Amino acid sequence: MSPAFRFCFLLLPLSLASCVSTGTPAERQEKARRLSHDLQQLAPTVSAQEADRFAVTAIEETAKLSGDFKPFVHPWMNNGLVNMGMRKRGLCYQWRDDLFPHLFRLNLKTMDLHLTASKRGTWQEHHGIIVTAKGQRFEDGMVIDPWRHGGRLWWGLLKKDKGHPWKPLPWKLTPMVLRPLLMPDLYPTRR
Repeated sequence: MSPAFRFCFLLLPLSLASCVSTGTPAERQEKARRLSHDLQQLAPTVSAQEADRFAVTAIEETAKLSGDFKPFVHPWMNNGLVNMGMRKRGLCYQWRDDLFPHLFRLNLKTMDLHLTASKRGTWQEHHGIIVTAKGQRFEDGMVIDPWRHGGRLWWGLLKKDKGHPWKPLPWKLTPMVLRPLLMPDLYPTRR
């Protein structure tokens, strides 16, 4: 029996017991309400309507990505399948890169979005999005992480996320798929 087959055989019971549920529409609506509230706590200048739109978009788009990626509750299991070639996508940077355009296209006026990485260049490298009130310091922002809980959006204040020393992603490392959004003069899109 090949090692890959044995791994799959052992993984089968875990996968059946650990598939992610993104919740009912009512549960996602409640989660979006909580996220909107937390976003508004970043600063008094954050628009309640904008926080509501952001929260609904972040929760619902993460749920859609969960349907596409079909992740396990434990993201490292999904990473193993991707790295073994048994799944095409689902690594943390792919979740971030797929969620970011939906948030960016909200054309936020009272909040800023930042690409971020933690422990870059190590085996523990992790990617996410930081949202701040307009002009607020990166360090005072909120982490938006669709990967961490296997497709159920996680968020929290950057300074309280002790396991991840988040840093802004340098512009030169902006993913190619996001460059037309973030650098339109350098990477014009064809119409």
